[in-house]
Amino acid sequence: MKRSSNSLVVLRGGFAAILLLLAASAFEAYRLQTVGGPEQAAAYSRFLEKDEAIASFRRAVWLGGIYSRDYFLTPTAAGKARFFTRVNGLQAQGEQALAELRELVPKRVESLGLGAEFSVFLAELRAAPGSGNSYIELVLVPRRLSAFALIEELRNDGRQELVQAQTRYLAERAAATRTLVFLLAASLAVGLAVAFFSLRIATRVERERQIHSLELEKLSARLLEIQEEERRSLSRELHDEVGQSLTALRMEISHAMSMLPDGDARTRLARGRELAERTVRMVRDISLLLRPSLLDDLGLGAALQWQLEDFGRRSGIRTEFDGAELGEHLSDSAKTCIFRIAQEALHNCEKYSRASLVRVVLAQDEHSLVLEVQDDGVGFSLSDRGLPQNGTGILGIKERAQKLGGTLLLESRPQVGTRIVVRLPIETAPALEVAT
Repeated sequence: MKRSSNSLVVLRGGFAAILLLLAASAFEAYRLQTVGGPEQAAAYSRFLEKDEAIASFRRAVWLGGIYSRDYFLTPTAAGKARFFTRVNGLQAQGEQALAELRELVPKRVESLGLGAEFSVFLAELRAAPGSGNSYIELVLVPRRLSAFALIEELRNDGRQELVQAQTRYLAERAAATRTLVFLLAASLAVGLAVAFFSLRIATRVERERQIHSLELEKLSARLLEIQEEERRSLSRELHDEVGQSLTALRMEISHAMSMLPDGDARTRLARGRELAERTVRMVRDISLLLRPSLLDDLGLGAALQWQLEDFGRRSGIRTEFDGAELGEHLSDSAKTCIFRIAQEALHNCEKYSRASLVRVVLAQDEHSLVLEVQDDGVGFSLSDRGLPQNGTGILGIKERAQKLGGTLLLESRPQVGTRIVVRLPIETAPALEVAT
């Protein structure tokens, strides 16, 4: 009992561990779908905003060089006015881009001096109309290249941040994946352990059940044997002791009657003798029902024939019997088994069948003994197990046959009748008899 209790505790703990691991795995799988996602999206969005601002600032610097070249190609008053208008537009565009960059990376913009560099570039750009053609090559181009270098450095910073964010995202996903794999592997390992332990328990329980079943079968067989011994002893006691005493009583009453003249005393003795005779017949019938002496004295065939004749007298059902000469050299267990099965089958016929004819056949071959009981009664429907829906008589017949290694065949249909065939292996009967 303690072993079973401990096993149940272990199984409960194992199943609880599996459920906890599966719950943790589900949570980790959900977290894996969300880990690093918002940060990655924010980093990418930040990179796009910064790159767009850098592109706008770079475009302003680039256009400044183009506008200055256009002016020197047409150095007129109208061209100069158009040049300054364009420069003012570039200043607005550049300052807006710088404002966006300062909002995104204020420290980096300040450390690079991008604002001061742009202010110097604008001042030099506005001074272009008063200078010569060499001004572009000597001043504006170097200034533009310097601004481009700062812009490229700022852009590289953005790329680096994006790469770092991507690296962190991949690292977090890898860590979450490893955790999930570990949890799933642990769930599998615990599940296999619980399954193995469950199989061991199931195997042990099945083995114990088989042992108990064998013990119960042996006990049942032994109880049947003890029951038959008690019936045999009680039948002999009733026949030899009580029957003989009643016979002696009847004879004494007859002797006393012969010594008395006719009168009330003689009449009373006559009634007593009739009562003794009825009691003798009653004791004999009880003795035969308990254990017919024919079964031990003349064999199974004769006992079955007597049983069938007695059944016919009681029930009024016509009977036929074939095989009265068989069963003289069978083991006691086989004879008793067949006799009791026939007794139960005839009892069922008398109680339920409403038959007009019951036929009993006893047959024997080299390896088996066969009893067939067939009636033309109302019959019944069989369950999925091949047994009647109600009643335990047929089940008792099946158990008796199986205890000696035999088989039961039951055929029945409503309004058609019933056929019972019991087959016992003759060679196994002695071994089973000794085993019990």
